[in-house]
Amino acid sequence: MIGSNMKKLKFWVIPFVLLTVQAQADYRDDIGYTQLQSELGINMPKGIGIKVTQVEAAVGVTDDNAGSWMPNKTSAQFTGKIIADQSVPSSSGISSHATGVAQLFYGNTGSMAPGIFEVDIYSASNWLQSGFLKAGTTQVPSISDSRIANHSWVGALDNWQDTVAALHRVDWLVAEDELIQVVGVNNGASPKELLSNAFNVISIGRTDGDHAQGTMELDSIYMSGRSGPDLVVPLNTTSSSTAVVSGSTAMLIEQARTIAEGPVAVISNGDTIYNGERSEVIKAIMMAGADRATQNFHTTAQITDYRTDAVNQTQNGLDGRFGAGQLNIYTNYQIMETGQQSSMQDGGVATVDWLGWDYDASFGGAQGSNNIASYYFATTESDGMQMTISLVWNIDIEDNRRPGFNPSATLHNLDLFLYDVTDGNEDLFASSISTIDNTENLWVVLDGGRDYELRVVAVGDEAFHWDYALAWRASSFAFVPVPAGFWFFLTGLLGLVRFRFRSES
Repeated sequence: MIGSNMKKLKFWVIPFVLLTVQAQADYRDDIGYTQLQSELGINMPKGIGIKVTQVEAAVGVTDDNAGSWMPNKTSAQFTGKIIADQSVPSSSGISSHATGVAQLFYGNTGSMAPGIFEVDIYSASNWLQSGFLKAGTTQVPSISDSRIANHSWVGALDNWQDTVAALHRVDWLVAEDELIQVVGVNNGASPKELLSNAFNVISIGRTDGDHAQGTMELDSIYMSGRSGPDLVVPLNTTSSSTAVVSGSTAMLIEQARTIAEGPVAVISNGDTIYNGERSEVIKAIMMAGADRATQNFHTTAQITDYRTDAVNQTQNGLDGRFGAGQLNIYTNYQIMETGQQSSMQDGGVATVDWLGWDYDASFGGAQGSNNIASYYFATTESDGMQMTISLVWNIDIEDNRRPGFNPSATLHNLDLFLYDVTDGNEDLFASSISTIDNTENLWVVLDGGRDYELRVVAVGDEAFHWDYALAWRASSFAFVPVPAGFWFFLTGLLGLVRFRFRSES
């Protein structure tokens, strides 16, 4: 067991390069933020009302010094924000790494989510052990008011049993408490056990592909060969990339609360949440909205050969180097904005839009739930329409805040099928049928003049009762961000005309 033996824990700060103001603006152009901001103006979501957590590896640790993990709270980036050190003992000083991550995550000018103003900070060792996760004990993890935790660090434990026990708790936090965990993979080719080997996290890499890929062999469920990272960002460290995705997650949660789609549920901290802000929905929208091909203007890092070679094709329809592709704030917003569209089995409309998402709270065939969910699309107008679909569900960690944390992990098996159903026929067009992942993904080019049906199918000999999220988008061309200067020039020429590529992204 981990216990309180700190020497058995090994943590590494993921190298971070502090970006200049100009560089920050540049990467925002490449991920669709500038375009969305030009379109929405003051209505841009900023992460307002979203409390977050930042977990940092301590630097400067010695035998008599626990180290430093706090950002520089006196910086103008954090004016007006409540930033609380929740670790015991407290940080002995300021960490430049924590400051840089914080600037991109919730800084007043450095972040895409400057509306975040309440932040809890933990050292990684304290968060993992007595401070929050309670790994190595029979205690239940703490309850937090945060909705997002950013982990720009990697770590390792002495043995696989301790590692799996910690990952169980991380996955349980996401599924039980809707506490979204955004985690960085290691820079370079060498993987680390914590935390990207968890199922329910959103794992982040770099568009240049210079990061650890895939998962490690830990046990019969947490095995090697699973896909990872889930998304990439065009920055030069995974620390900074992770902070950017955490900020964009806060934007999506605020947007979900604004559109107020679906019934509300009460989570462990007492907050009520809408379907659009659930962990599975956020992850599915980000993955379906990601760019499988890029034309970045401010970096040489590009995605030009997504899934071209068999060696890069994962079992669940992704690319082993880039996951679902590069984060795209613009398309994320578009998908969320359409609102929830239920399957036919759950009373949905006869035909869903070409852009949308769904959260199914009751699926798998048990307790009266359906084990097939169908979504019908209108007849395609022409050849070449490109469709991207992501199905996401959490691994089931059964402990439910009972006395003594003794979790049992169950990975339900869901598959994704796209059929050509023109003229009443049923021809399989594409499928994603991994048995080891908890996402299934399709990226296909549709034929013109055809009718299509998308199906989510529960697989296995035994029925189960679980939930999933599905997100999709189709377009006549792949969305590529435009340079900021060109976009502002174009919107200036259009004057009062509303310029929106709602279904062409």
